[in-house]
Amino acid sequence: MADRTPRTKPAKLPSWNSRTQLMFHRFLESAPDAMLITNEHGKILIANTNTERLFGYSHHELVGQSVEQLMPERYRRNHLGHRASYFAEPRVRAMGSALDLFGLRRDGTEFPIEISLSPLPTKEAMLISSAIRDVTERQRTKQALGHAKELAEAASRELEAFSYSVAHDLRAPLRSIAGFSQAVLDDYGAQLDEEGQSHLNRIRAAANRLAGLIDDLLALSRVSRSELRREPVDLTRLGREIAGRLQQGQGGRAIELNIAEGMLVRGDPRLLAIALENLIGNALKFTRNRQQTRIELGLTETPVSPQTFFVRDNGAGFDMAHAERLFGAFQRLHRVTEFEGSGIGLATVQRIIHRHGGRIWADAAVDRGATFYFTL
Repeated sequence: MADRTPRTKPAKLPSWNSRTQLMFHRFLESAPDAMLITNEHGKILIANTNTERLFGYSHHELVGQSVEQLMPERYRRNHLGHRASYFAEPRVRAMGSALDLFGLRRDGTEFPIEISLSPLPTKEAMLISSAIRDVTERQRTKQALGHAKELAEAASRELEAFSYSVAHDLRAPLRSIAGFSQAVLDDYGAQLDEEGQSHLNRIRAAANRLAGLIDDLLALSRVSRSELRREPVDLTRLGREIAGRLQQGQGGRAIELNIAEGMLVRGDPRLLAIALENLIGNALKFTRNRQQTRIELGLTETPVSPQTFFVRDNGAGFDMAHAERLFGAFQRLHRVTEFEGSGIGLATVQRIIHRHGGRIWADAAVDRGATFYFTL
């Protein structure tokens, strides 16, 4: 191992014997940062080799000088007050992570730094140990990441606006296709054979399905574009209102619905209503082949959060091997002939939950029901 003893004669610290002095200097030399020891007047007593490299001064040019020479002129007056306040209450303190601090090299160039201060008590006086780190590369990386994020967000906004525009513009020709197909059936249906009528009905059905997909895409886009308004929301009351409304279209099915009391959150009531309507609606849809339907909206504790909400049903369930596809747009785990739907609902729910800073995931088994958990 290379000897890290300083190249120059180390300054002496009061009341420390020569062995302690040497060990301390070797410790400073082994540090990855620039290290300074200063007294209450800001005079530099010790500077390690990394300090010389970082600021461009020799050891003799540093020791005995004021520490203010290592900072730009605009910081020096305030630093005198900061130093006095530090000695009044000395403690380990990190500076620079939330501040814009700069060092000044011998050649006059400035560079961003972070500083960690530690009190160093001796019998004669209180000294300060300063660890100084050049964060130029970190700031460049941060700026590059910030720029890349801005570009990605701008591209996402443009793509979303384009998708919204295309989807919106497609609605009119689709309405024409569906409408004129129906007109042909109404006006000329008697002149068509069974096969011709079947073709027109299939055209109408396809146009209506595509129109439904476009409506769902527009709804998904509005979820992302709308402003998030946070206010107190009673999920218990909201869940009961939504479930009651959805039950009216279930043809008198036997449905056991359990909604927990006291589920109070802060969030956007309109968006949370959309999320619950999709989750409870899915639960009703995938349980329609059950003689007795059981649906629960509740609150539990999970490793993710002590306040985790869930919607549970005893319906068709799904294979967890395909769970990663659940929240993608147009992703379906069941055939359209089994259960209708566009595959947009859970993508919409996920986007709403993410906008509230939460997570959503599922647990299920084929023919044994599903549980969707979410946090806010």
